[in-house]
Amino acid sequence: MTITSLVNAMVFDGSSGELVAATVTIEDDRILAVVPDSVATARAVDPRAQDATVIDCAGCTVMPGLTEAHCHISFNNIRSMSDVVAIQPEDHSILSLRNARMLMERGFTSLYSAAAAKPRLDVAVRDAITTGLFSGPRIRAASQEISPSGNLGDLNNNYLELPRSICFTITCDGPDEFTKQARLAARDGVDNIKINVSGDRDWGHMHADDKTTVISEDEVAAVVAVAGPRGLTVNAHCTSSEGVKMCVRQGVQVIYHAVHADEEARDMLEAARDWVFVAPALGLPISMLREGRDYGLKWSAAKYRSLEKELETTQNCMRDLHRRGVRVLPGGDYGAFITNPIGTNARDLEHFVDFLGFTAADTLAAATRHGGALMQRGDELGQIKPGFLADLLIVRGDPLADVRILQDPARIEAVMVGGQFVKDAMPKMHHAADVADVRRRA
Repeated sequence: MTITSLVNAMVFDGSSGELVAATVTIEDDRILAVVPDSVATARAVDPRAQDATVIDCAGCTVMPGLTEAHCHISFNNIRSMSDVVAIQPEDHSILSLRNARMLMERGFTSLYSAAAAKPRLDVAVRDAITTGLFSGPRIRAASQEISPSGNLGDLNNNYLELPRSICFTITCDGPDEFTKQARLAARDGVDNIKINVSGDRDWGHMHADDKTTVISEDEVAAVVAVAGPRGLTVNAHCTSSEGVKMCVRQGVQVIYHAVHADEEARDMLEAARDWVFVAPALGLPISMLREGRDYGLKWSAAKYRSLEKELETTQNCMRDLHRRGVRVLPGGDYGAFITNPIGTNARDLEHFVDFLGFTAADTLAAATRHGGALMQRGDELGQIKPGFLADLLIVRGDPLADVRILQDPARIEAVMVGGQFVKDAMPKMHHAADVADVRRRA
């Protein structure tokens, strides 16, 4: 049995919306107690805390670990989709593990994967972590993207068809083919199956822009029918309004982008708010607008106007969904383009405040409490409560005053996953008898 007490902490618990001065005591992988400083000392919490390792968190906030809701650990800051294909599978596994560990050290203790670039990349990293070969974050592993021919991610042509083993998008047509690919993904051991329901602004040459729904409802239903009985989640790249409606009707739990959702689609999302999640992926279009030229990208004025219009449309839609109580989560396609490098994922928190008008407390709740629910563990993950998993951050400063501090790795003093420190720059003392002295010095 291992007991750790975090004293002199200002605690954001993931739900209250404010900081409370408290002592957080952890036993093994779970939170044992959260006691406000005005009520009691750690000595009074539980006799087992007498032998605790004591960590003085003066000047720091203790908060739940963050969840990245639109994660691509196998996308390595690419310039084109062919860059993903070019990486050898062995190298790709190592890069994916590196990215997962980097995100963990930057405060993301849970990664909900949107899609993997090759078969079993996410699965291999997840399993290496859960079996203890490496320390790392919790991961819900995803399949490759499954998409109709001629849609987002289809790199095939009349002379070359890429094999499933190296292509980040598997193209198929008709319910039977979608059923087979979903079953193969399940065989691979994934937690999430990704489908591309609509097109994308950057793939217009494939005759499917971001307002076009390219998949049939029978194809969506086929994937959901495979996923449901197996306890798997379905993710959808879905920007079109009709695509959003189709996803809600068929029970797709995670909808990415949802840019063009009209009033009817928003009504449907509101009615499904107890089981559906929306992640708009703000990081990608914002970084393209702000930093595209810095990376030597020479886009037309029309391209920039299109990005600005997309952001305006996204802003209006997500603000409305938030008002309706729909769970809108941070996660911005980091790594999926060179302007939006993986590791800078905490920028999405700032975007939620600046672009969507979320309060800092609502933003952090979306990234913690709602993140735990997204990971399908809302009853034990994403909040600081007795009995919950001890996935915690110790952050220098107050993120409720300025969420941008979470973008600075130096401010993340410590990261704990399952009660074990995986990043730790905090001095320690031993024995709870020292706690009163620590408080007096604070």
